[in-house]
Amino acid sequence: MSPLVWVLLLVAVGLALVMLEVFVPSGGVLGLLAVLALGAGVVTAFVEQGAMVGMGVLGGTLAAVPAVLVLAFRWFPLTPLGRRVLPPPPSADDVLPDVSLRQRLRGFVGRRGRAASELMPWGSVEIDGDPFEAVSEGGPIAAGEPVEVVGVQSRALVVRVAAVVPAAVVPVCGAVGPAAAEAAEPAGPRLSSVLEDFDFEELRQNTGSAELLDPPPPANKA
Repeated sequence: MSPLVWVLLLVAVGLALVMLEVFVPSGGVLGLLAVLALGAGVVTAFVEQGAMVGMGVLGGTLAAVPAVLVLAFRWFPLTPLGRRVLPPPPSADDVLPDVSLRQRLRGFVGRRGRAASELMPWGSVEIDGDPFEAVSEGGPIAAGEPVEVVGVQSRALVVRVAAVVPAAVVPVCGAVGPAAAEAAEPAGPRLSSVLEDFDFEELRQNTGSAELLDPPPPANKA
């Protein structure tokens, strides 16, 4: 058997041992044998085939070992041993505690109730007569204040003080409209009507009626 065949055989055995080390836990024994086989193959290539072949075998070995490891770790979870050692990741229902409770609490988002105790920021609220653990979104909330549910945090409702909408809005300055505007106007002739009736053109030409002008002041009698 030619030395080149021995080189290739040793490298192949070493790569197989590297992959087998991933699948079979041997405490590092298979890994050590893989290193010895690969090293023997490279040394044999340098001794029997020269420096050019030896460098080629060394470069190929250094590139093949990471590739074999990547393939091994990709195939390992698909093997029976891999499925036992690496179980499938848990689902979201297994990770999140009390999934049914969280889904029920999400149904209260947007509803209103009252603070059953003081929230500093944790406390309790009542919605439709049922108590729930709650946390304030902002500052503290006094007991008895109306609250609104805005979210869910773990097993508690996130609440904030609900805005109180007045039943009827009464304008501060009274009703605003045509009737109110007419009522607010003072009695007597409107200034706009007086200005419309006054003939400014005749006044400018000094030919207007004397009734439109103020009477001259009375002369002083000696």
